[in-house]
This record gives sequence, structure tokens and C-alpha cells, in this order.
Amino acid sequence: MEITDTVFPPYLPSTDWFRSGETPSHVRYGRFLTRTRIWSNSPEGMTLTVPVEGGASALKRRDASGLRVSNHGDWTRIHLGAMEAAYGREPYFQHFFPEIAAIIERHPAKVRNLNRSLLSAILTLMDYEGEMDGILRLQAEREVRFASIERRLLDGIDTTHSVIEPLFRYGKDTLLLMSRYAHGGYM
Repeated sequence: MEITDTVFPPYLPSTDWFRSGETPSHVRYGRFLTRTRIWSNSPEGMTLTVPVEGGASALKRRDASGLRVSNHGDWTRIHLGAMEAAYGREPYFQHFFPEIAAIIERHPAKVRNLNRSLLSAILTLMDYEGEMDGILRLQAEREVRFASIERRLLDGIDTTHSVIEPLFRYGKDTLLLMSRYAHGGYM
């Protein structure tokens, strides 16, 4: 799935990012592009950060499109291990994790390309292009029922966490939480 050039998504975007209805090209830059939050034993969750060449100062000074992923440390193993610990028992984990893990393990050099590759993979795994029209029709035709389903799904996740949380928990039903994103036409 091809993401338009105007989209510069964050690293493994939150469910809130998809639900905001804002144009993703107008997001905050800096740390926002290299961080995500996943479930953990602490109430606020665990923050995962992609290291960038030049460190935190590069996030402040550099044009975001030029940010490069640093190979410093063992961040890929840490991120994948944390995801497996957090979501390994979720029903759809085994179906969707391998593709996400492959992108992170063989990450592109630029942060922008890493984030866009992950976003594209997530949308492809959910069959966004094939399913979203039907979901939007359901939302328009059965507003009350749609809202009820959406509330039930939202009750089972933390929307500030990465969208991988509902993806691993609900599978393609995660699309029911993305109707505002669909209205933006970012593809």
C-alpha cells in the first residue's frame, strides 16, 4: 500500500493519531516521530524510542525528512522483545507481528521511510483499501450500532498506545476505529 508523500507519520502511530481526523502531514515533529507507547505493567505504558543519528539535538535542529535511524545500541531487539512481552498472547499477534518485526529488523536508513513502511504494512495487514468503504457505509447506515461497536472496542484498549495494540487484539476489526482517518484520504 502506497502512502502519499505528504504523510510523515510517527513511529507506530497511536490509535489517537488515527482517530484525530487531522491531516497527518501537520503533526508535531521532534520526538513525536521516533516514539510510541505500548502496554506494560505500569499504568502509563512503556515508551519505545527509535534512536536517531545526532541524538535528541538532531530532532530539534534538523529537517525531519533528513533524520536518520542510528544503529547505536540494540534498539530493534529491545522493541521487538517488548512488543512480544506486551502482546504475544493476543489472538492476532502471530498473524501480524512477523511483518512488523521484519520491517523493524531491516529498518530503512531514514526515520521517515521506517515510519511510512510501518504505516503501510499496518494498513495492508488490515486490508484498509479493501475493507474501509464497507466500514464507512456501515457507519453511515447504522450510526447507533457502529457507535456501540466502536465504544466496545475502545473500552478494551488504551488509545494513547500504538495502533498495534488493537491490531494484535482485534485484528482487522481495528479498522472500525479508523473512520476519521479514512475521511482524510491520506492514501
